[in-house]
Amino acid sequence: MKIEKDAEKILKEFSKTLESIPDLEETHYIVDNVNLTRKDISTKKNPEKIMRNAKTDKDGNIIVKKADWTN
Repeated sequence: MKIEKDAEKILKEFSKTLESIPDLEETHYIVDNVNLTRKDISTKKNPEKIMRNAKTDKDGNIIVKKADWTN
């Protein structure tokens, strides 16, 4: 098939390209900020902004689809 031939051609060309890449030594980081962490700070949530996209009925209740696997 044409697709298989094209795929083989791409793989052969890619393999040839990989052969021309020189082997390099392991990369070492000069700076100490490789594994940084941040403080776990919560931000205020705006319920009006969150509810803007929710489907609601006339009483303001959220309308959701019941799961098909429940009875």
